[in-house]
Amino acid sequence: MRVLITGGGSDIGRSIARRRLALGDEVFVTASSEASLEQLLARYREEGLKAQGLVLDLAAPGRSDEALSGLLAGGLQGLVLNAWTRRPPLHRFHELPQAALEADVTANLMGNVWLLRRLLPSMLEARRGRIVFISSVSTVSGTGRYGAYILCKSALEGLMRNLAVDYGAFNVLCNTVRLGLFKTTRTKKYWSRPHYVERMGGVIPQGSLGEPEHVGEALDSLLSEHQYINGAVLDVTGGLPMVRLEGVLKP
Repeated sequence: MRVLITGGGSDIGRSIARRRLALGDEVFVTASSEASLEQLLARYREEGLKAQGLVLDLAAPGRSDEALSGLLAGGLQGLVLNAWTRRPPLHRFHELPQAALEADVTANLMGNVWLLRRLLPSMLEARRGRIVFISSVSTVSGTGRYGAYILCKSALEGLMRNLAVDYGAFNVLCNTVRLGLFKTTRTKKYWSRPHYVERMGGVIPQGSLGEPEHVGEALDSLLSEHQYINGAVLDVTGGLPMVRLEGVLKP
């Protein structure tokens, strides 16, 4: 299978890429610029991973159309929507500057919408496709000062269900994976604090934060060629948004 993984530089993206490469897939990862892509592929090579790459800036996706056309010419059977821009969630929704909100929606919602509209015709023609959207448990639990993030994630979850209905009969299956709290570079400022790890470990039903490797394995069935899963939401959250009451009540 040829698989495109957006946001291949994140810990989650690399976990998925490692897993797909181990299973024998031809893997393509994206970065937002030539310089960042070169750094990304160098890091993959250091890990002994033979991934390929292309520049894809979701904030201005049309610039990447030529590279994407070249990828599609060889066929593409799998798509993992993992990329997300880094914007500090420092405001309540009404306090978020309009320009920042529009930039978030342009890149994270409309950028992914553009990519889906670009790739779906080739999957439809080939009658073969597996699309997985990496979402967040925040879409059901809510997270303070993450209004724009949850807005875009929730909208794409809804779109995935619609695509499952429209394209499922053509063997193009669309599913969502919701992630919980993971130990990644982006969240290190939290889990590097022992008190945070203790408190959250007490609340999460499984008793600990997730590791990126948990995500790579979770996608196996959703990307499999022979499966009967479509329009589903898979929670990879250690049990969240359910919580352990003893962790909540602990002083």
